[in-house]
Amino acid sequence: MADAVFVDLGASAVLGLGGATLGHAYFPTTCMISLLAPQTRDKRLVLGLTGYEGVYGGACALGIFSTAFDAVVTGAGQAWQIDADRLAAHGRTSDGLLSLLSHFLYVELRQLGTQAICSHFHSLQQRLSRYLLMSQDRMRSPDLWLTHDDLSEMLGVRRAGVTEAAGELQALGLIRYNRGHVYIIDRSNLLTQACTCYLQDQLIYSHVMNSSSDRQVEETRQQNAGYTED
Repeated sequence: MADAVFVDLGASAVLGLGGATLGHAYFPTTCMISLLAPQTRDKRLVLGLTGYEGVYGGACALGIFSTAFDAVVTGAGQAWQIDADRLAAHGRTSDGLLSLLSHFLYVELRQLGTQAICSHFHSLQQRLSRYLLMSQDRMRSPDLWLTHDDLSEMLGVRRAGVTEAAGELQALGLIRYNRGHVYIIDRSNLLTQACTCYLQDQLIYSHVMNSSSDRQVEETRQQNAGYTED
């Protein structure tokens, strides 16, 4: 989209507040955006993460200009930014874009449901492992800048619990942690410590988004075939 601009997004930048009108939508390239449910003024819980694989504010293409949750940059980087009304205009003229964003919104909804189940039924170590894997996927790096305070807020638990769980993962040789810096050493074995929610999210994304891409390819092929016949 020619009317999108490439922007730098710093850590802790607030992109939206639950119930407020959105001025822009963001397509991350190297940053990570967390959707947060406000619990109190100083405590929030992560409901979903978006990185290069998705979009924040995609519902604007459907004519919905508000968000249900807070959105904060939890991994600094870059993104394409577009005015909300411009994205809505593109949605009215591009069936392909509308289909793609609709599919991603479904994936995001499933992720929110998975997160609710995960927070209730799975151990802190499983949830921490899942969160670190999700963060690595979206930042496309094993090198993560996350303090214990960040993680305790993201997971909705006390800092002491995060310190203990992170210490166990470090003792197993899966991560290295020092002064707000987490480095994932052994991703494959970290995956064994995570709950099945992580792989479930991966499978849902692959199935839904690939089916959307396949449909667009087929529509384009049929359109091109029609032009050839003319």
